[in-house]
Amino acid sequence: MPPSVLDEMDRRLIAVLAEDARQSHQAIASALGVSEGTVRSRLKRLETEGIVRITAIHSIDELNEYAFAYLWITCDRTRLRDVAEELAAEPLVGFVASILGRADLLAIVHESSPAHLVRFVDDRVKTLPGVIDVRTEPILGIVKNDARWGLVKSRQG
Repeated sequence: MPPSVLDEMDRRLIAVLAEDARQSHQAIASALGVSEGTVRSRLKRLETEGIVRITAIHSIDELNEYAFAYLWITCDRTRLRDVAEELAAEPLVGFVASILGRADLLAIVHESSPAHLVRFVDDRVKTLPGVIDVRTEPILGIVKNDARWGLVKSRQG
């Protein structure tokens, strides 16, 4: 069954959860002006469809002991899905996306130090079957990291 289309109430519910997912269903219902049952049923549907996942998100901007980097990965196009899935299975990889542009995949990785990051890229990523090239761009500092950014509506319309 395809996922439901998000309506305005779903978007408002997600926005309230993004502010504080620990609040009770009753508090959320009060904030939205709906019944607790409405919150419970909508949240269950959103979780079941994989649209919402309630989890703790650490503040990466406070994790100065880690080395973070963007990996721009060029692949054999016939192996793109395999490479993406292998990268996604790596605990050190927090984000993988297929992209258009200067590479085929973008991954964000972290390691305990720059030296370990280089070793991970050289020994693990570059050796994956189908990987042609990897360009590594270390992240020097994080200016903004907001998990709610996908909820922001464009100022254009």
